[in-house]
Amino acid sequence: MKKIGLMGGLGPASTIEYYKGLVELSLSQFGAEKYPQIVIDSVDMAEHTKYFNEHDYQKIGDLIYESLCVLKNAGAQVAAITANTEHIAWDYVKDRLPLKAISIVDATVEECLKRGYQRIVVFATEWTLRSGLYANAFIKAGITPIVPDGSDISALGNLIYPNLENGIVIDEDKEKMISLAEKYIESGSADALLLGCTEIPLMINQGDVSVPIIDTTQIHIKALYNYAISDNNE
Repeated sequence: MKKIGLMGGLGPASTIEYYKGLVELSLSQFGAEKYPQIVIDSVDMAEHTKYFNEHDYQKIGDLIYESLCVLKNAGAQVAAITANTEHIAWDYVKDRLPLKAISIVDATVEECLKRGYQRIVVFATEWTLRSGLYANAFIKAGITPIVPDGSDISALGNLIYPNLENGIVIDEDKEKMISLAEKYIESGSADALLLGCTEIPLMINQGDVSVPIIDTTQIHIKALYNYAISDNNE
């Protein structure tokens, strides 16, 4: 199995989910005591937040590149950024990747096509929603994105930051998020709900809403793991 690198800390709660998910996949396939080799570069989230607020995606791309170099120097052979929002800057780094990196957006779109979803409500951070990260990717793939508008984008962002980002799930916030999801599921005749922030699955689970959920965290973990155990060395 290839050594795996995680660009983490974006935030810490989701980084833990990646570590746990990779270990669980390895144990289920190989049995007890067969753990994947994983290195983590836990970055300064406040620095990244600053540049996102300034819309300085070139700088975000530079920070991603620096982190991936740290992982490569630590022996990683494949890597992943443990956050959806960071992928807004993917185009600023994809042509200079120092090692193989698995895109959460590419993996998610591929999985949605496999499942045959046609109309998907997109939930994510305010930055991700306003960037059109998933909306553009879905349209390109022939899928109709249903994106919250106006004040609902800010309302959703406030349900993610700061509590959920730090792994704190508040029951009242969960009820608000479910209510908001059902509003767009019904009005958009959606057949799935995308959890396009790696912390949202800490709050919303399969069965909490009236349509299937698309857990980008678990999709990304599985894609990363599958590459790590493959013979692919591109």
